[in-house]
Amino acid sequence: MPRGKPAGVACVQLDEALRCRIFGRPERPAVCGSLRPSADMCGPDKAHAIAWLGRLEAATAPA
Repeated sequence: MPRGKPAGVACVQLDEALRCRIFGRPERPAVCGSLRPSADMCGPDKAHAIAWLGRLEAATAPA
């Protein structure tokens, strides 16, 4: 996604299992490589992790 992606929209590089198709490749955006999962981010389940990422997206969205 050359111009980034809107908050709440899944990345086009995710496959059906929500795994990154370009993980480890040079075209993977730097922001993706710099994001380090933590216990706070991942929480007890997928719903928690998705909500956490949504809040991160909203907090860092351009004005």
